[in-house]
Amino acid sequence: MDDLKYIRSAAKCMREWRDMELNELTKLGCQLSYRPSSGMSSMGWLLAHQGAVYDFSLNFLIRGEGPKHSEMFNNYRPGTSGEWLETPLEEILEFFDTTEREFLQWTENADAQEFDRIIEGERVPKFFLGRSVREIVATMFTHLNYHTGHLAALKNSWMAESRPK
Repeated sequence: MDDLKYIRSAAKCMREWRDMELNELTKLGCQLSYRPSSGMSSMGWLLAHQGAVYDFSLNFLIRGEGPKHSEMFNNYRPGTSGEWLETPLEEILEFFDTTEREFLQWTENADAQEFDRIIEGERVPKFFLGRSVREIVATMFTHLNYHTGHLAALKNSWMAESRPK
């Protein structure tokens, strides 16, 4: 399987799992502000953070620029509180859709040499230095799925905490 086919498949599978968890959380009545007593990030933060992961991976790491959607990125980047900042769900979903679409459009024009390119630069976080673009993409999907797993855990927590005692 070539890079483009693999990336399309990974993006499709990640989105299907994310949408399934979001639909189930919505049916259960879970609010974007819900944050489990365990301290896990809120549902709204998790959903918006996934858009920030796409933005960071493509625009900062791969392109070597700053995040393209700086306000949403800054509100929901790693190291923030994990709280939902009252961003409407429609805006969160648009942010995710836009950053996913931008990433997938970029892949349409990337060739094998681009995927082999090594990420370098003083601004690049140590974890990503010396990795190929292909490895950055793999790490990005791992990170996206990690937070979709958080949505699944959040759903279980919501069901346990909202059950009558």
